[in-house]
Amino acid sequence: MNFKFLFFSACCAGSLFFAGCSKKDAVTEVLVPQTVKNHRWYFFTEDGFSSTDLPQKSGISTLKPWTESLRAGEAGTALDGSGYMAVNRLGVIHFALGEDGQIEPFLLQDYEIFSNSTVSTLFFEGNNPYLTLVRSSFFNKDASLSDNPQKQDSNRPFLVRISPEFKAFYPAITYGDLNLAEGGEITGTFFDGTTFVSSIKKLKNSKTEFSYISFTANGSLESLVPYTQDTKVNVEETSEENYRLLNSPKNFDLAPKRLQKLLASIPGNFSFSVECRSLGEPSSRIFISAPQGQAEDSLAKAQAQISDGWCCAVFPDGTTYFNGALEGLTILNSGKNIAFRLPKLPEDYVYSVFCIAGTTLAVAWEESDFYKTGRSGFLTVDLKKVLYD
Repeated sequence: MNFKFLFFSACCAGSLFFAGCSKKDAVTEVLVPQTVKNHRWYFFTEDGFSSTDLPQKSGISTLKPWTESLRAGEAGTALDGSGYMAVNRLGVIHFALGEDGQIEPFLLQDYEIFSNSTVSTLFFEGNNPYLTLVRSSFFNKDASLSDNPQKQDSNRPFLVRISPEFKAFYPAITYGDLNLAEGGEITGTFFDGTTFVSSIKKLKNSKTEFSYISFTANGSLESLVPYTQDTKVNVEETSEENYRLLNSPKNFDLAPKRLQKLLASIPGNFSFSVECRSLGEPSSRIFISAPQGQAEDSLAKAQAQISDGWCCAVFPDGTTYFNGALEGLTILNSGKNIAFRLPKLPEDYVYSVFCIAGTTLAVAWEESDFYKTGRSGFLTVDLKKVLYD
């Protein structure tokens, strides 16, 4: 399949995103040569990933609840310019320079850690990537909500450090460290670089209850031992109000100025949410541009990342905005925004999380049916060929 789509202007005909934009917000229109091979498709398998011609031609995968399926749940770019994509039930794909000087995807895998857990968050402390792991109490039969201690494994990893150097994972904080031995599942976490704030779902007297905790590590995360230890973590109760204040979506007017500028050409009557990850900020944040009261589930859900040199956002249909310069290259379009469309996906397929490693964009795709996911994988795009050549 040729990479046949347009870099297009903010007022390009036929595009929902750009109809009715003013000229001052216009994005440069560029035609991508159809003969240039600048992308590759991959799909996830039970033990890794394989290349494919098209997403719909990849191996059949049964529709499962998204928490239990093979799918990329988180992605991000590290300070060293490499990329990470965390995949449920599989592991983490590291995008870094190979021996041939090209960005190559490499799977870091640990069956014991990933086989029965869902990726919740991915963040960076310095240049060290970490992820948190949870279990869905609704879909996962091994989730522990009851106060039966025998159902708990106190050394079950909650926070795991990713080591691409040694191709390994190192548990840093366990569920036992958080005093959840009597039952309970973490449903969400926010990390500000020092303090974690989490919600806990628990079954008590046959009723579901939520509680909230904040905790800090005694020492750097990198120094923590991989097993439960009483002195590793300081845990305190916190309020639902505090948790929601940190995790609730904010109005787009409060988004980083670079992100606001990047998406300035989108008409005000088009509603969307965007999850933004900024270099140096541990947790991503969600911003909403929509009339007050509109349900978040009804919005187009974009992903965005801001690094020192560039800012990029990807929408579910593949509409992509870029501003800045790729690593080692000059600033594009005199500092003005560029917009382009990734290859069109089949009906009921969407793009989701992404990272940029060097000059390679790696963006996840999946077959989506309400709360279930079928086929899934990722696309790599040579942005140097697309944007500079």
